[in-house]
Amino acid sequence: MRIPRYLITGLVLLLAVVLALAVGYWNIHPSAFAPQTVQPPLQPDFFMDNPRIRQLNEQGQPVYDMTSDRATHQVGRDVTELDEPRLRYYREGEQQPWDLRARYGEVSADGELVELRQNVIIEQQLGQTTRRLSTPELNVYPKRDYAETESSVRIEAGGVTTATGMKAYFNDGRVELLSNVRGEHEAH
Repeated sequence: MRIPRYLITGLVLLLAVVLALAVGYWNIHPSAFAPQTVQPPLQPDFFMDNPRIRQLNEQGQPVYDMTSDRATHQVGRDVTELDEPRLRYYREGEQQPWDLRARYGEVSADGELVELRQNVIIEQQLGQTTRRLSTPELNVYPKRDYAETESSVRIEAGGVTTATGMKAYFNDGRVELLSNVRGEHEAH
């Protein structure tokens, strides 16, 4: 006795449907029905337009000034976000300060770290020449008069020098390039 072909096809389709339902059933977890926790958007607890901070040393002389177009403190992360931050570091016994600016920045809760990002520019007047450093990001430690980055750095001062990574010591004017240093200078 021969089984009709339509019965075999129907039986195969029925087994496929049962198998698909069984796999679907085993993949259902009770947690899939539990309410999902949604992170609320960051909520600022305060903001300031055109803030200015001036740090003075023990003798009352300015150490640095920090300004920005806007500062917004985010409660959830406990950081203060800065739009268009600008810092000016005054060197001991020097007339020419270091000027730093970026499109965006964040200040840690304790004020120990200022993270500058997006088109970070550092400039300093050296006699008749302006030393200009640019990098995508820079970590500044205001109380230590120090900054560092692991990103690419471009220095223009009578020539062009590029590197990967940098340490800058604002008080003594020293810049240390970390790796892949390349220079192009014109002979006078």
